[in-house]
Amino acid sequence: RSRSAMNDEVADRADNAAVPNDYRQLRACQRCHLVLPARQFEKEGCKNCGDRFEADNMCCVNFTGVAAIVNPADSWVARWLGRQDLVAGCYALEVIGDDAHGGDGDNSD
Repeated sequence: RSRSAMNDEVADRADNAAVPNDYRQLRACQRCHLVLPARQFEKEGCKNCGDRFEADNMCCVNFTGVAAIVNPADSWVARWLGRQDLVAGCYALEVIGDDAHGGDGDNSD
């Protein structure tokens, strides 16, 4: 592969990355575990799930650890987390209660 093709690929990956623009009020997406500030989720939505939503509805503050994944297709960390098909970004290692919003999202039991 040529150097310019690699540079184009890196630039494209950087343009599509979901990087937190602030480190206050971080939330993790319940579905894909992407970590962003609440306002960024509300403004831009989730780049993986394709949804714009209120951070309180589909995001969780209860998460542990964060992994920054730059190249999900080639990353062993992404493979270990099962995140190889997602955009580059910061991901929660574990979201506590992430199964509460599976299905219909009704957790009134």
